[in-house]
Amino acid sequence: MGVPGAWHSQQSHPSQSVNPTRILTVSEFGGTVNLKSPTLRIPPRLRGGGCQQRAALEAWRTHDRQGTVILPTGSGKTFLGLQAIADAGVSALVITPTIDLMNQWHATLTNAFGGQLTAEIGVLGGGSHEIAALTVTTYDSAYRYIDEYGDRFGLLITDETHHLAAETYLQIPEMTIAPYRLGLTATYERADGREELLEDRMGPVVYEEVVDNLAGEFLSEYETIQMSVELTSEERSAYDDEYQLYRDYVDTHDFDLWKEQGYAEFLKRTSYDPQGRRALIAKQRAERIARTATKKLDTLDNLLKRHHDDRVIVFTANNDFAYDISREFVLPCITHQTDTDERTEILERFRTGEYSMLATSQVLDEGIDVPAANVGIILSGSASKRQYAQRLGRILRPTDDRQPARLYEIITTDTMETYVSQRRRNGVSSSADG
Repeated sequence: MGVPGAWHSQQSHPSQSVNPTRILTVSEFGGTVNLKSPTLRIPPRLRGGGCQQRAALEAWRTHDRQGTVILPTGSGKTFLGLQAIADAGVSALVITPTIDLMNQWHATLTNAFGGQLTAEIGVLGGGSHEIAALTVTTYDSAYRYIDEYGDRFGLLITDETHHLAAETYLQIPEMTIAPYRLGLTATYERADGREELLEDRMGPVVYEEVVDNLAGEFLSEYETIQMSVELTSEERSAYDDEYQLYRDYVDTHDFDLWKEQGYAEFLKRTSYDPQGRRALIAKQRAERIARTATKKLDTLDNLLKRHHDDRVIVFTANNDFAYDISREFVLPCITHQTDTDERTEILERFRTGEYSMLATSQVLDEGIDVPAANVGIILSGSASKRQYAQRLGRILRPTDDRQPARLYEIITTDTMETYVSQRRRNGVSSSADG
């Protein structure tokens, strides 16, 4: 899709490239304003990025300030964004997947550049509608307003840029004239393969760094340890009954569950087929049996005792299980249902050491700054390699003492968890396995 004046990569559409000076003076609210940012400098207190950030910035500059940078969680993608804004010297729009991340970016931009600007950092989303030379927004708000504000920015930064490949969000870069574009992510690939659509809209991947290359120097050393537990005889009997009901239905209808489309077809059929609905419920019951296996919780208890002097995050697949763990082991808990004030308080207490452990579902998987932890315990999760990499990144934040980090994964053997674990670990580096 394209619109008159919209941006396309010079490689694919050389005749439609945009003159960078186009963004210097635009019409706003019927008047003429200059949206070229002042000469911005990153304050000395925020400097000190790693060599990977300097190399990434240079690679981006070499590619005409267009393209995506892939860096592991915790290795400074946000700081790279600040460097890009200062380097480009033009108005910038930063797009994030959530309001929490939007607020986080706003605070970071204000801390870095607030004293150098005549106006506050703009916010579009979460009840705010303020456009400025530096503005932060969400993908949802950008999609809604990009036709109105797409000609006001010279630099487009998309945080967690893999989200941009969604059908509706692709219109955002297409309706933005910004000649400079920077995508930031720790995990570029998508299960549906749509990341291929990003190159024509954001530019190619210009720099990529893997976890193992940074471990020990910029990030802490780490090891991943997989621990297997068995179901009790009663749990095994119940699991097998539920799983067989599910498999019988899937095999009868020949769904290819190895592919995302095959599982989507299964879910679609469950919406109108009573037998399909029963099969889905059976699958969910089987998953819960494996997820809450008695020996898995016993293993968790032993790990929490072993690491009582460490900073520990326990990861689960859903809110209910996170709350179950919170009650069982008396741990503070953060889920999507936790309000902002409570979450901020919990994370601050975790940072200061008042809390040494916490349980969470998926809300901390992406983007939100989490104080340094050195032990992660995965009790359950999806087959997503992205989720696994992000959870690993939660224990690899830069630390002064460089204590080795450990990521435990507790798997119930001979269940669907074995397959799910193999899927999410495939392609994610690890320094050790146990």
